[in-house]
Amino acid sequence: MLAFPVHPRYSRMLLAAQEYGCVHQACLVAALTQGRDLLLRGGGKDMRNDREDLLGEKATSDFWILMRAWNFAAKNQFRLDACRQLGIHAVTAKQVGPLFEQFLRIAKDEGLDTTPREVKDEALQKCILIGFSDRVGRRMDQGTLRCELVHGRRGVLARESVVQKAPLFVVAEIREVGGRDNEVNTILSIATAIEVEWLKELFPDDIKSEVHVQWDAQAKRVMAAELLRFRDLALAAKRVDPPPADAAARLLAEEINAGRLLLPNWDHHVEQWLQRLKLLGQHCADLQLPPITDEDKKAIIEQLCHGAASYKDVKEREVKPVVMSWLSPAQRELLDKHAPERLTLSNGRTPKVNYEEGRAPYISLRIQELYDVTQTPKIALGRVPVTVHILTPGMKPIQVTQDLASFWREHYPKIKSELARKYPKHLWK
Repeated sequence: MLAFPVHPRYSRMLLAAQEYGCVHQACLVAALTQGRDLLLRGGGKDMRNDREDLLGEKATSDFWILMRAWNFAAKNQFRLDACRQLGIHAVTAKQVGPLFEQFLRIAKDEGLDTTPREVKDEALQKCILIGFSDRVGRRMDQGTLRCELVHGRRGVLARESVVQKAPLFVVAEIREVGGRDNEVNTILSIATAIEVEWLKELFPDDIKSEVHVQWDAQAKRVMAAELLRFRDLALAAKRVDPPPADAAARLLAEEINAGRLLLPNWDHHVEQWLQRLKLLGQHCADLQLPPITDEDKKAIIEQLCHGAASYKDVKEREVKPVVMSWLSPAQRELLDKHAPERLTLSNGRTPKVNYEEGRAPYISLRIQELYDVTQTPKIALGRVPVTVHILTPGMKPIQVTQDLASFWREHYPKIKSELARKYPKHLWK
């Protein structure tokens, strides 16, 4: 490679040409790109038509057009009038000849076979690919010339390129051109079409197949595709349906945890169960009930989402059984015993216990439903008194207390007569 006075990409291409029997053509390719652009940009319609008639436009590489242009100029002794007709830079074309001969001479001295022979386009295309594998690119869409290259680079394929319809290619030149408002545009030129199979053949270690999973916010579902990559460039994508279960569950759970999706069945009953468990964790550590942290909650939601690929799949799923499975049957018995959903009072009433973050658990009853209940109920191994919300027969609050004995002894006698006048049809002891 060091023997050739060119960029290492071209040196690598010339060595590869020995394997494919196209050293002669590869030397011309290298010579054509060492000086100024051979073809003038722009020009009138007549010039473009003449160029197309003589050079052709149906080619698999812009190099083929340059080679035809140089051969035309050489046959016409690099005359200015003949070159000008096709928009060929005559001086540049003339300078290519000595370089071409120099490269052929060096190649021969290095033991390469420089004999001119007919070769298939594919052979020279592969040589160019071997030299320029760091400039493999693909069209990003069919409506524009925007392209994506390996290593995360992007640019626009030159308008004069003849491989605009090729899905994959390599480019020999990348140049930065100033645009409007100090914008810099990356122009990709001298492109050569390539095939995916060539990448697999020549660079097997750089071809990877992986499943890419992402959330589609509009469809509210997880989408998956098997991506074929050359290094970091996606070459092709094939939809995978259903998507991988673990990845789909993780993405659905992320949307739910972020509040962008709601679970109707993650309701008040579920939150009450969680608060009951939290209460015992705070006051009855000796029961050794495992707490549910925020991270644990995320894991439970992910478990709930397993097997689903869309919001529709998970929206109506039952939540409470999944949450309750955090505890063993024996642990659930301890929870029901020491942080019950309902209390049994000494008068036989069974009011519902309300559990809220940052507040003591409480029950709400009308005063008649508390007759004969003189002691404040307690839960959590008797360590947590239950607040009692005492209500009128009309369900209006009378008092909130954690000392029922004091209420009956001191407060009730003062309000009994007033309540009896207001609610005469009710029993007042």
